[in-house]
Amino acid sequence: MGLDFKYIYGQTPLSEEEKEGLLIKSITTREELDELEQLNIEKAVEWTLNNRFSKEKILSEKPIMV
Repeated sequence: MGLDFKYIYGQTPLSEEEKEGLLIKSITTREELDELEQLNIEKAVEWTLNNRFSKEKILSEKPIMV
């Protein structure tokens, strides 16, 4: 008879394999990872709204320098 842990959404611990690729080692649960990803998405949206892009820049193969 083993322990049967029941986690509510977000409390699910990340597996060692999932943690392996993370740059921020203090993230341990799915909720923390989701929150960080959401913050990054919000920052990216804000960045795109605050920058103007010409068709030439968007369609260019050269990387846009920040």
